[in-house]
Amino acid sequence: MFIQDLRLALRQLHKNPGFGLAVTLTLALGVGVNTAVFSLVNGFLLRPLPYPDADRLAVLILHQEGTSKSGQFVHDDDPSQDGETWEMIRDRVPAVQAASFGGTSGVNLQAGSASGSNVRYVQDMRVSARYFEVLGIRPLLGRGFTEEEDRPHGPNAVVLSYALWRSAFQGDPQVLGKQVILKGEPHSVVGVLPAGAQATGVANLWTPLQPHQSGECGGNNCEIILRLAAGATWQQVSVQLAPLRKGSFDEIAKAKGRAWFYASPLARNLDNGMRGPILGLMSAVGFILLIACANLAGLTLVRIARRAPEIATRLALGASRWAVLRQLWVENFVLALVGGAIGLALARGILSGLPGFLPDYMFPLGGVAMDFRVLAFTFGASLFTSLLFGGLPALQIRRVDLRSSMASSSHSVARGSSRLRQLLIGGEVALTVVLVAAAGLLVRSLIYLETLPPGFDATNVMTAKLSLDDARYRDAAAFHNLIERSVAAMQRIPGVESAAVGLSVPYERGLNDGIKTMDGKFAGKEWGASTAYVSPEYFSVLRIPILAGRAITESDTPTSQPVAVVNVDLAREFFGEVNPVGRHIQNSNHIYTVVGVVANVAKRPGMSGNAPIATETVFYLPATQMEQGLINMANVWFQPSWIVRTSGPVQGLTLAMQKALTEVDASLPFSGFHSMQEVLAENLAFQRVEVVLLGVLAGLALLLSAVGIYGLVSNLVVQRTREIGIRMALGSSIRQAMVDVGSAGVVAAAVGMVSGLALSFIVLRVLRSELYGVRDYDPLTLAVISIFIALIGAVASFLPTLRITRIDPAVTLRME
Repeated sequence: MFIQDLRLALRQLHKNPGFGLAVTLTLALGVGVNTAVFSLVNGFLLRPLPYPDADRLAVLILHQEGTSKSGQFVHDDDPSQDGETWEMIRDRVPAVQAASFGGTSGVNLQAGSASGSNVRYVQDMRVSARYFEVLGIRPLLGRGFTEEEDRPHGPNAVVLSYALWRSAFQGDPQVLGKQVILKGEPHSVVGVLPAGAQATGVANLWTPLQPHQSGECGGNNCEIILRLAAGATWQQVSVQLAPLRKGSFDEIAKAKGRAWFYASPLARNLDNGMRGPILGLMSAVGFILLIACANLAGLTLVRIARRAPEIATRLALGASRWAVLRQLWVENFVLALVGGAIGLALARGILSGLPGFLPDYMFPLGGVAMDFRVLAFTFGASLFTSLLFGGLPALQIRRVDLRSSMASSSHSVARGSSRLRQLLIGGEVALTVVLVAAAGLLVRSLIYLETLPPGFDATNVMTAKLSLDDARYRDAAAFHNLIERSVAAMQRIPGVESAAVGLSVPYERGLNDGIKTMDGKFAGKEWGASTAYVSPEYFSVLRIPILAGRAITESDTPTSQPVAVVNVDLAREFFGEVNPVGRHIQNSNHIYTVVGVVANVAKRPGMSGNAPIATETVFYLPATQMEQGLINMANVWFQPSWIVRTSGPVQGLTLAMQKALTEVDASLPFSGFHSMQEVLAENLAFQRVEVVLLGVLAGLALLLSAVGIYGLVSNLVVQRTREIGIRMALGSSIRQAMVDVGSAGVVAAAVGMVSGLALSFIVLRVLRSELYGVRDYDPLTLAVISIFIALIGAVASFLPTLRITRIDPAVTLRME
């Protein structure tokens, strides 16, 4: 029976190829974008991690909760831990095997030769002993790190990625034990990971973290992964974690708060914060699929109305309504399968283009793959659409009256189908309003971020970064000599007006550090602020205005009075005044005299808030006076920038900058060159991706809705041609006829728009965390998109009514 229905379905579709093409292409679009986004959902949320017994892996989380100063309940779950916590877990939780990992940063590697020409810039991830063992990664060659290598001042060791082993050592199987120059000192190669091995971060090589209560893990800069020991359970782990207490817990208790540790599944903590955005994107493409289904349901309604005589004839000859319904569903199912297959190919094409569009952190661990889950989703989406766009129209068969349908060529069904189509179009427009409103809000948010006052002049400024996580520059004299000589060399480049060095530049995050105000309104109070070491000319190169006092100068030497320059935010918040020149702050046991106040510059906040661009409290210290231990630690996490300002475009500027650096140290490669506009663009990459993706989806929704409105009115013109001709023969005007028919589309669009605005007040709340400088119920945005969609609805309703001008009443009467 199914084979017979299938043959008849293919025959019917062959007779009407235009309908089949419209349906399959619309389905391919809806299913394709949904499949592509679901592939990301699958990678982030559904696919098991690429580790043995991944369900036995977890991350240690510190939970804190309490009441804020405003009286609101607040809570926080933080995976970042310190050395004190690491030692407690290592020594007092026997139910797990524990390992720790720190950050990933760029370092300089010299392998295979003592020549500086072989120096390359690579990504180094710092991990503890047993890290690879806990994850279940077996090295292709050698081993992971030993306890001895993971102690402070232990032997220098390195594990290579498969790709680096192939490129730097040509896949030499005798690489174990060979020396490479890494971070300016020799390291022994102790292992090589297999091809395709996935660590918890992207890196070219790994070095020992050496976690303890100072150094990198002296603050909350490390994460701890746990693997259940043989025979242990997570309940046992919870029991063993419960009595663990840090010194900070007492301070939290004094503030009437609570804190405790718990183990969270590893998979939930390796999504790079993409869980929410990816689910939001999945919801958006789900709207596209629903809009496509509504459009297809409208097409199917028209087709059933036109086939009413055929259906009535089959019913008159004894066919059951169930048989007719089954036949129609088989036709829809065939179209859905073909559309789903094309959509799968479209999804593959979309995914192949994502690596050049999305930032690396927006990809799941292990990349994106079309596995059985994705294929099952595609089939399920195709089946769902066939039921959805075919189910409602099929119900219209119950309205088929044998006598009237066979006598009057489908008018009885057409009237009912037009009303149902109007409801479907209203639903399309409602969903479209939500998508367009969301896209509009994100566009306004991005414009706000891009137009924030920068606080400096970015014109003709070029920056270059390099790694100073280098043993040769942990000595203060060598560090100061490098900065002084390299800046002088760059100032000699033709066309360069000035040059400087800074730990960070505007639009970037700075180093978080603690300071104490020694005098003034808040004397003795400790604060957190962003800090940067800078060379003289830093403020003049970037043209950051000096509002009070002076800038850092050549006279600020290691032996002169320690000085600091603060920004406006710090002056107001920490001193309660706009001109704290002469006040004092303490940092790392050194007391600095404030000698200047500079304007705020736009930067990525590190102390508070989640905005990608904002201002925050900052203090600047001379590179010659900042405590060297803090400089060395900062250089592990940050790459300082060499900054030059030119009088105009300079041909070959980047090559000249590298040559100037090579004159000072041939083994220091710049990792990249960036204009300040590029730094801003990189900082706002996620927001730009959001705008593009949602903008494309909103555009697709608008297109589908416009096509739906156009199709509704166009079909009404065809259905009512006879009626319109008679009315025109009796004296009705063309304009009146056009308004009468076109009003169906306008009314459907208006109802949908009102419903969509009401729906937006519910749905757009999810965007609150993604919006900056604009509210989720922004009246201007909602008003503009309402006018825009109303215009599109009016145009889509008007265009098909132009066919009315070609109706000849005389011809209509003769046909009558």
